[in-house]
Amino acid sequence: MSRRVTLKEDLELDELIQREQELVRLQNEYAKLPQKLAQEERDRQNTMPPLEEIEERKRRKNHENTISRGEATNIMRDQSRSVLLLIALLAAIGSLVWWGVKLMQG
Repeated sequence: MSRRVTLKEDLELDELIQREQELVRLQNEYAKLPQKLAQEERDRQNTMPPLEEIEERKRRKNHENTISRGEATNIMRDQSRSVLLLIALLAAIGSLVWWGVKLMQG
């Protein structure tokens, strides 16, 4: 029975040692964290901002990704209808002006 108790105590001791080592590792990691954050901030400040061309490419890519081909087709169809209505309106205005001029001439 004393052997079982000894094995159990040894296992508990090993587990406690492992937990202590893990806590020491975490403590060291957390102690280095402010230095890492400060270094990242310095790197961010020292890094040159991206060129406007790169930003334009990103914006264009995002735009192309958000608008599907079906949406683009619908937009083109609506614009075609609008142009057709504009032409019809201009033709109607032209014919009214021509008719008005003919009436005034007698």
